[in-house]
Amino acid sequence: MENSLERIGEQVKKVDLSKVSVSLLEAVKEIAVYDTKIRDSSLEYFYLPRLEQIEAVSSMKIEGTQTTMNDIIASDVFPDPKNSEILEVANHNDALLKGARAVALEGFTPQNIKELHKTMLTDIKHKNKEASLGEYKKKDNKIVNNSKTVVYYPPHAEEVEEYMNDLIAFMNSSNYVYHPLINAALIHAQFESIHPFDDGNGRVGRMLIPLYLYKTGVIGGPIFYISEAIEKDKIQYYRNLTNSRSGDMNLWINYFLQKCVDQAKKHITYYQNLEKIHTRVTKVIKDGLNTQRSIDLINALFRYPQLTVNKLSEELRISRTQASRYLQELESLGILYSDDKQRNKSYYFDQYIRLLVQ
Repeated sequence: MENSLERIGEQVKKVDLSKVSVSLLEAVKEIAVYDTKIRDSSLEYFYLPRLEQIEAVSSMKIEGTQTTMNDIIASDVFPDPKNSEILEVANHNDALLKGARAVALEGFTPQNIKELHKTMLTDIKHKNKEASLGEYKKKDNKIVNNSKTVVYYPPHAEEVEEYMNDLIAFMNSSNYVYHPLINAALIHAQFESIHPFDDGNGRVGRMLIPLYLYKTGVIGGPIFYISEAIEKDKIQYYRNLTNSRSGDMNLWINYFLQKCVDQAKKHITYYQNLEKIHTRVTKVIKDGLNTQRSIDLINALFRYPQLTVNKLSEELRISRTQASRYLQELESLGILYSDDKQRNKSYYFDQYIRLLVQ
């Protein structure tokens, strides 16, 4: 079952703007609201790193990984260097930061896309043990569904460089035939169809979305992610990607744009709820605690919604006795609750944790 993948220029011709314009207008509006919300907020220092972690966890879940945000929050206090799934979340963040710097300086290049792959998957256990890091595949691969039936054969290994160079030229072009959001949908579908790496194609392909939207000025930073929305509807995600290869590109684009709408709305709600929690907790702490370290305490809570005496002592550079007193007072104010452990007791900022794991 051979498939001949058309170049990106031919994929563009399959777009019928009349069939995607309604979804496009809604996505443009919601993302603009989201971008403005972040620009106007003073809380991005707390929330944007968590937002990136949510993206990493969601992108990994699409591939079958079971790591949760609760695991990530706990790892801030009880790090486990042997946990490759926690490491993969950290790698994801490093790859995004490196990618953003590279794209801002030189646009997309084969080397910086390979570097994304290498950074993201270094020291990670692979299902494909022969997978190479930071290099295009040397052997042909295939895409299978949940029942292990082959649904698509990507281009041969020796064709990958030509296909990727064609796609990268499109990604760097400033002559937009369509809005960058439509282009982002086309780029993601084309990248996944090329399937240039032995492993990690989905994760790298989804990371290219915020990087492309950042490069084209749709958002002010690489801070708009859609893996969370996709993960909740991943069967349709794979189905529409598969259908896009047989010519129904408009169905895929509408799906992609709707996921952008869904995620933008959720991001906006996240921020609104974060602001409410921050305002409420700030008032309670300032009114209820007799300390000049109230701002430091508030910042520590939003950086580490799970805390221990040792962690707070380290964060505020105070004695363990003082840290213990602060945590007990915060618990008495109803901001934190603790578990029943005698050693390594944790205190949980439940309002914020529930926001992050919803």
